[in-house]
Amino acid sequence: MILRLLFAITSALGASNIDGEPPACAMFKNLTKTREFIDKSLLISNILDTRKHIYIEAPPGFGKSTNLQMLRDFFAMQVDSMGYSINPAKILKIDATFREALRRCGGRRNTSTERGAFVMDTKDRSIDVNVTEALGISRNPLKNYDTFSKLPLKIYEQSPELFETQFARYPVLMVDLGALSTNSYQEFVRSFEIMVAKLFDQFRYLLKSSRLGQNNKDIFIRFRDRYKELGIEEVVRGGERLVQLLSAHHHRKSIVLVDNFDVPIRAALLAPHLNEQSFKGIKWSVSQFVKLLIKSSFVFRAVVTGNLRLEITDELIHFSIFEDPFLHRYFGFTEDDISELAIRFDDQKHITDIQNWYGNYITTPKGRKLYNTRSAISYFKTGDLKPHRNEALKFKTLKNLLDYEWAGRDVEDAFDNNTRILIRQKIPAKHLEDLKRTIVDSNQITVDTNLVLQILLDHGLYALVDENKLYVPNIEAMLDIKTLIFDRTYYINKLNITDYAIDTFVQSLEQLTSEDASYCNFSNAIKALFKYRVPRGARELAHTLLTLAADSRKFDLVRGPETPDCKRQDVLVKQRKDKGIIIRVTVDPLDYEEVKSVLLKSFQVFPDCKAKIGILLGLKRRGLLADLGMMYKFDNRTVVDNR
Repeated sequence: MILRLLFAITSALGASNIDGEPPACAMFKNLTKTREFIDKSLLISNILDTRKHIYIEAPPGFGKSTNLQMLRDFFAMQVDSMGYSINPAKILKIDATFREALRRCGGRRNTSTERGAFVMDTKDRSIDVNVTEALGISRNPLKNYDTFSKLPLKIYEQSPELFETQFARYPVLMVDLGALSTNSYQEFVRSFEIMVAKLFDQFRYLLKSSRLGQNNKDIFIRFRDRYKELGIEEVVRGGERLVQLLSAHHHRKSIVLVDNFDVPIRAALLAPHLNEQSFKGIKWSVSQFVKLLIKSSFVFRAVVTGNLRLEITDELIHFSIFEDPFLHRYFGFTEDDISELAIRFDDQKHITDIQNWYGNYITTPKGRKLYNTRSAISYFKTGDLKPHRNEALKFKTLKNLLDYEWAGRDVEDAFDNNTRILIRQKIPAKHLEDLKRTIVDSNQITVDTNLVLQILLDHGLYALVDENKLYVPNIEAMLDIKTLIFDRTYYINKLNITDYAIDTFVQSLEQLTSEDASYCNFSNAIKALFKYRVPRGARELAHTLLTLAADSRKFDLVRGPETPDCKRQDVLVKQRKDKGIIIRVTVDPLDYEEVKSVLLKSFQVFPDCKAKIGILLGLKRRGLLADLGMMYKFDNRTVVDNR
């Protein structure tokens, strides 16, 4: 009872680190019954064909947790009440559905030597259930069998011979490190201890094992029930000890699945309340736990997932879903997946919008486009084209490092694909420690801009083109970046202006009327904003106006720009029901027809407003200088200001 209570407490402590991901437990089985399910089960074959232990890198929301749950449901052996494994071969041998799947694939193949990596060092002993009786009630006694056979999934339908030799064959350890608490170092240690104890408790049948001596059972009890007597140096060995016990009992190696490896490390890195020593302790504990499992001779396969490309051990081979020629099929949504979902949800007309909002992550080998799984599904379920994530919240402690004169210039330049980055395939521990020192010590003046940009890249705020050039893939990512860096303070430093200049601009926007003088004041206020630093294009000018208007909190609505067009950007502003304003920034010559289209759009966007205003701002660069012209329409009156 005490152990159960502590598990509940730990879940509450660590919930903030899971980054909004739903718990993996039972998620995959339920997902297969929904219309948003896209079959990625051939990942199982890929895992068996690739290197022994792998680290899969992907941004949040690309299906890592779901895929790990699928791997667990596929590989995990089923045991009886005494902990002896149920022999799946005996059951599948007389299962009519499975025999038909084999027949469709050309009959039974010789699978015993087809994959040499499957051979175990020791021979397993398993029990036979009364399969005739079990199947007589039309239910396969293997609890996860229906998950793969009912649709059926591709791994069952296309590779029944692999299914026969690998399904329900291994002890599986699945660990979600994202649930660990980083509220304090003491809470981290406590949550780590209970995580390991809970992991042991999943295999409590080992205490009944006739194959384990009392010494081994004492080890089990020590990690499950007496963990408070252990130091963190011993607790991190818990996973390694558990696979040893499982091997002794089952005479079979384990499969290890680790989700959210980097989440507690990133949380500790960015937490201002944790000092450098606490960060090092958390990073060491998490890394050591995984490293010992990777090095264990009792582990058959290990799959670790995370966002950041962190250095762990040489035995763990890193794969990015955007760089590997195969993994992009199984993580994120492909264009074919989006087309299929659009048909299921009867929403084919918005496919381009979905791509602009959640897609355009380009894979390196073949230039395929991937979409954020979580965001795309959220759109199809709600019909709302809006941000369905908020990655910027995770990085608010980096705000000071993103000042325009530090990393901010490079962050902003990436909007126009002008930022190149030095990619580290594995981020060394020392670089993280240096960054932590910069975060906690306000006197530190050096910033590893490449590391900051890579952290944002690995979390999906950017993507890569031409191997090392950053680009903003979609509107959702763009809004994340804008939320992270753009505010009043940023523009005061960047534009070398005063609070008074910003207040004057906001006031001129509030006071726009049909009077010519109000537009003259507005035009002068904008020119004052850019007196010392000229905007380089329409996007930069629009971002500035948008941020300063939104930051003032004087308007009911401030929105835009929401287009990748670098020559034309719209900023929408609503002031109660008094007036709706659309400001279109363009680098093309001012045009009467275009300002009319801006006003027409204001009637469409703000039908309930008493007054509609369309403003066309023309930006013409002349080297380091620029001309700024303005044309506006108030209802049906057009005025041009080229002063």
